[in-house]
Order: sequence, then structure tokens, then C-alpha cells
Amino acid sequence: MRRRLTAAAVVGLLAMLMVAALAVPAGAEVIRGGCTGSVTFSNGTTVTESHPLDEVVEVPEADTVQYQGMVPVPEPDGPVPFSGLVDVRLPFMTWVVVDWSGETEENSDSGAYTYTVPSFVPRGTGGLEVTAYHAQQGEDCAARVTMKLAGDPGAVAILSAALTGVFGAGMAAAGMKKKG
Repeated sequence: MRRRLTAAAVVGLLAMLMVAALAVPAGAEVIRGGCTGSVTFSNGTTVTESHPLDEVVEVPEADTVQYQGMVPVPEPDGPVPFSGLVDVRLPFMTWVVVDWSGETEENSDSGAYTYTVPSFVPRGTGGLEVTAYHAQQGEDCAARVTMKLAGDPGAVAILSAALTGVFGAGMAAAGMKKKG
């Protein structure tokens, strides 16, 4: 009986943490390195590596963004390797939005990128941790942004909440002493 209650408590705590993670306020944080950059969405929102942590950032579920970035290294004399990515951490997986690699003779870049967020990514709930990473010439940069995806949570979120409630009720019932 005590094991069932402990298991129910752990599962309940994990469920509460997952729900809380989806409600975290949005913002940004430089994890490491001195790279600079920005991305501007069609709704007018611009996010940089120094975006305030307490400012909510809502982005469209599909967009063409304008980006620019610079690595704090000298301009290379010839081609040098580089790599990077942007990913979104979800409760049960990480989705890579875009990744890049190759060789360059530059220490900065700018352009446009078009993305569409898959339907399994929750809308309208906030708390999506997005990380941008870039490595070049020994400089390793990363910044983290917490965003809210525009739109309604939709059927997937409603179904997930309902299943979480049913699972939680079942776990609670499993821990109760049976009559008879």
C-alpha cells in the first residue's frame, strides 16, 4: 500500500512539474559564449541573446523570420568549419527546428528562414524552451529563450489534460484501501 501511495505521489509530482513547465514565463538567457544575434518575426517581435528573462515572447506557428548573428572571432583567412542548431525542448522530446554546418570565410551572417511548427508542439501554453547554438573557430555560443507559440492549445492539449486527469484519478484510487 505504501509503495502505491509513493508511486502515485511521484507520478503526481511529475505531472504537476510538466504542467508548471508549460506555464513558465518567457524570456532569454545566454548560456555560454559571446555571440550576438537577433531574429525578427513577421508580428514585429524581435528576440536577441540579451532579451529580458521576464518578457513574454509570443511567436507565430509558421513564419519567415529575418535573422542576423556574429561570432566574436577574427575574420578567417580561409574557409573554417562551423555548425549550429535551433531546437525546442518539449516534455517528451526535443524538436530540431533547423541545423547548419559547413565551411565559411565569414564571422557573421544574415538572411531569412521559413519555419512551420509541427502540430504536436503545444500552442497557446507558453513555456517552450528554445535553444540556439553555434560553434566556430573555438568559440562555442548558446542562448536559451522561453517562448509562447501563438494559437489555442487545441484538441491535443485538451486530450492530454483529460488523460492526465483520468490517470491521476486511477493512481489515487490504486492507493486507497479496498472494502470487503
